[in-house]
Amino acid sequence: MNEIDSYWVLSNLRIEIDRFPKWNDTITIKTWPSGYTRLTAGREFVGKDQYGRDLLRAGSEWMVLDRQKNRPKNLFRLELGLPKSGPKAISGEMSRLEPQCSYSDIEQVRVPYSSIDLNGHVNNTEYVRWGIDALRRIFRFKGNIRLLQATYLSEVFEGDELDLLVSSGGNESFYVLGRRSGGGSNVFIMETSC
Repeated sequence: MNEIDSYWVLSNLRIEIDRFPKWNDTITIKTWPSGYTRLTAGREFVGKDQYGRDLLRAGSEWMVLDRQKNRPKNLFRLELGLPKSGPKAISGEMSRLEPQCSYSDIEQVRVPYSSIDLNGHVNNTEYVRWGIDALRRIFRFKGNIRLLQATYLSEVFEGDELDLLVSSGGNESFYVLGRRSGGGSNVFIMETSC
């Protein structure tokens, strides 16, 4: 990516969890590219325990951003050696999440330096951590998370302030919306199901 003055960014991730591993379990993760469109490339994941039993399946969509313009690059014009298509780990089409109708404002997060990755913006795992923490402040999950999806809409940088809003969709489904403080643009959307 450095040779083409670009970097990968995660734009959408969906994880379906069969069961959580136990302490000291050995886990094997298999991953592979699963095709691409003009703007996104897919990567799949399957996690198994030491006995070969399924733990999780995940699908993800990635974009290549131009480092100077901070804009997506057309993957059809790049020679990345990606397969045009491939097997999917999760069933059905993975779509991007859309905001729910109503949310409750929970808290504000000021982005610390420790949340920043090598590309200078917030690491994708931080959004999930903030989202789960916000949900736990309001809702008490009955059991483990079985599904988690995060759709990333905008980069966030050190010192930015985000409002975290939550919503319950019933049937043990919960949603988080992260937006720039003061009524700014949406930054990420997350859905979890127990």
